[in-house]
Amino acid sequence: MILPPLKVQENFTFKQLWPTGNLTFMLSLTLPPSTQEEKGANRWFALKAEYFAVLVSILFNLWTLRTERLSVWYPNDNGLHLQMTAFAGHLLSQYQFPLDHWYPWLSLGSPFFVDYQSVSAIITGAIGHVFGTRTIFSWSLYLLLALWPLCVYWFARLMEWSRRIAASAAILAPLLFSVTSHGFEYKSYLWIGNGLWSQMWAMWTLPLAWGFCWKYLQTRRHFVPAVLFVSLTIIFHFLTAYMVVVGLGVWVLVTPSLLQERVVRAGLVGVGSLLTTLWVTVPLLTQGQWLAVNQFQVGTTINDSYGGPQALKWLLHGELYDSGRLPLLTVLSVVGIVYCVRNWKHDARARALVSMWLVAMVFFSGRPTFSFILNLLPGSEGILFQRYIAEVELTGLLLAAVGAIALTADLWLLIKQWQPSASRLFEGTRSQRVAVGVAVAALVVGILSPGWREAQAYAQRSAYWIGLQQKADASSGVAVAALVHLAEQSGGGRIYAGMPSNWGRHFSVGDVPVYIYLEQLGVDAVGFTLRTSGTMTDPEAYFNQYNPGDYTAFGIHYLLMPIGMASPVPASHIASLGNYSLWSVPTSGLFHVVQTQGYIEATASTLGRATAQFLRSYSIEHGVYPVIAYGTRRPATPTLAFTAPAFSTGSGRVLSERDNLAEGTAQATVLTKKKAVILLSVSYEPTWSVTVDGQSATTQMLAPALLGVEVSPGLHTVRFTYHGYRHYGELYLIAGVTIVFIGVTSWRARRSRTLSDLRDRKG
Repeated sequence: MILPPLKVQENFTFKQLWPTGNLTFMLSLTLPPSTQEEKGANRWFALKAEYFAVLVSILFNLWTLRTERLSVWYPNDNGLHLQMTAFAGHLLSQYQFPLDHWYPWLSLGSPFFVDYQSVSAIITGAIGHVFGTRTIFSWSLYLLLALWPLCVYWFARLMEWSRRIAASAAILAPLLFSVTSHGFEYKSYLWIGNGLWSQMWAMWTLPLAWGFCWKYLQTRRHFVPAVLFVSLTIIFHFLTAYMVVVGLGVWVLVTPSLLQERVVRAGLVGVGSLLTTLWVTVPLLTQGQWLAVNQFQVGTTINDSYGGPQALKWLLHGELYDSGRLPLLTVLSVVGIVYCVRNWKHDARARALVSMWLVAMVFFSGRPTFSFILNLLPGSEGILFQRYIAEVELTGLLLAAVGAIALTADLWLLIKQWQPSASRLFEGTRSQRVAVGVAVAALVVGILSPGWREAQAYAQRSAYWIGLQQKADASSGVAVAALVHLAEQSGGGRIYAGMPSNWGRHFSVGDVPVYIYLEQLGVDAVGFTLRTSGTMTDPEAYFNQYNPGDYTAFGIHYLLMPIGMASPVPASHIASLGNYSLWSVPTSGLFHVVQTQGYIEATASTLGRATAQFLRSYSIEHGVYPVIAYGTRRPATPTLAFTAPAFSTGSGRVLSERDNLAEGTAQATVLTKKKAVILLSVSYEPTWSVTVDGQSATTQMLAPALLGVEVSPGLHTVRFTYHGYRHYGELYLIAGVTIVFIGVTSWRARRSRTLSDLRDRKG
């Protein structure tokens, strides 16, 4: 059943609702119906003006953001996304699919393509392999942000708001600026921003998923695009996917009279989206207990957000939509809320929009106020509630557009009442209409100019720093790349160039810390901490640069430091270029012969703290490691008794090693004089397998979260191999069959409706 026509719901005037009222309350209670606004002699003029408004917003973005399309090294998480994109492109060029590969570059490796939203990187990497990875990555950032007003317009139209409201939302889209800088705004994505590139893909799919789901629940049409965009949001960005599901639930509940019917339709969308995304969700769920919880974010505003009182204070002070300027969007959104509340009983869209805004505010307020609700969500421990400012912005943007048109409509009614002759200007000659249109456009530009100036100023600051960074890349960057190349020629190995918690945050190429710069060079390095969900991500933050044993455990062979800085451990100077100096640490590589003694109990959320003392101890320097009792798993039996001397001296040595962690393999020939453990300096994951002299053996988890295998005295060949999720074929098949079934079923239903319409016409 289709809901009552929305054109009737828009056509409520103040006197109809409140006959004894006055002009003070007229605001936001009148809005011209979409059917009327597109009728009459002015329809062509109105449509052109609305499309022109969308075009102006896009052109403003294209011009203002043009510097973002340039290839440059990034100082934020875009460096991580660029590295993922480059590696994905490399694997695809070798006819290998990234999802079942080991990701070796950060925190001693992890199944990062499974743990993290990686489909956007895979798509960009595939295109970048043809046209250049860095070029395609920067252009994707530029165009996805610049063209977003088109997505906003589409979203508003799918929600069945008028063209004027949709155009208003599009032209307001570039003006979003929040105090938290993590929403659908410039601050999240530009070079000087937060580098939330993967969220940018969901910034497109979330509005369209909500819009098409609304259309399907309302009309039983657009089922295929509803499933498509819900699925895309799931595979692009897990955090945003929560809000797609929540939004679908809100769309169901806003029309209680059709609850049963809408529940069935929502269920069909949900099941279809679930089946088409199993190849992403099932491998992630199987990784569940091995996904590290960033202990440094637990209990902070990053995870828990800021609380309801703070969120409300920011709203009232204009900091959620207009940070640092006059609160234009804030005022308009409040007007939009008033309009929607006044039309609550008569307008399903109004109920949906305000309800979704309230839900988004609850999510953004986070645990300090709403933990009793939010802690019930599956996987809530790892949800960053701070990020849901994005949905507050999206719904607030549409509310502001509703408020702007409602305010304009009321103002126009006053003009018609007080100056009837002025209203006839729109019905005059073409030149008169054009003149009035230009005057109105000038007024709009004047009102919006503070927001445009702020957006332009922020983009110009980003462009300025991009220019400086390009110069640094061409000078200091060349020196760093040359030293990295020298290290590779000298045998290769992991590099340490400081960390965010020490001198590394001030050791940079231009404005990019060297530990982030190395990442974008495709170097296996230690130091860019807390960026993956692998088991070593928390322990890496406790790396002790003054303990030689830590360099052995982490497999670090080179130090890259500022020239003139003394090495924190014994090391040999290799070369210096510019302000950078390369040193070698006397470690044997990634394989080590060690002993194990005692055990440490830990879980995904305690592994870093539990092993921090060990990383500071002399035990690690002496080559003796505790085994890890992880979760409910029993630890391996240590090679040394608890009372035995804690030394691995004389246990044996590594004769040769050959590793290719990008392919998920590592092999060594070792000679042991007594029972020992062969340690491989990579993050432990249960999907690693090992053979000793060709015979399958059992892996062990050694502190802090490293991979090992026990061997007997003698000469051995040890080979570790990473195996990704083994059932992708079946999941791809389920997704393919679901897509075909949905497509065929939808085509047959559409064909049946068309034939029925033809029969009705003939009858």
